[in-house]
Amino acid sequence: MAMKRRTTWTLGALLLCLALTLCPACESSDKYVGTYGAQGKTGEVRVELKANGQGIWIANNQEVTFSWHIKKGDLRINTKEGGVLVGKIQGGAITVSLPGQKDLVFKKIQ
Repeated sequence: MAMKRRTTWTLGALLLCLALTLCPACESSDKYVGTYGAQGKTGEVRVELKANGQGIWIANNQEVTFSWHIKKGDLRINTKEGGVLVGKIQGGAITVSLPGQKDLVFKKIQ
């Protein structure tokens, strides 16, 4: 019976160590939920990040839906067509590089 307790304790300690090692890699996305605005070539561009991992990209009265998540401190925007845009998070701003355009710097407005 002592061997079973020792095995259970060892397994529990290993699981705790694993959880403590992996948890810093898991970042809560709740703090990024909101509406962000940027100035693009053709006017204002807004991005709405919702708590359920869904979002809306709004430019020139057109809306495009996408899903999003945070990975290693970057915002990952997954388009319905299968593309991925990466936004670099620096302080209160998110910088997104669009193909063929300059970077858009989004700042939280709501």
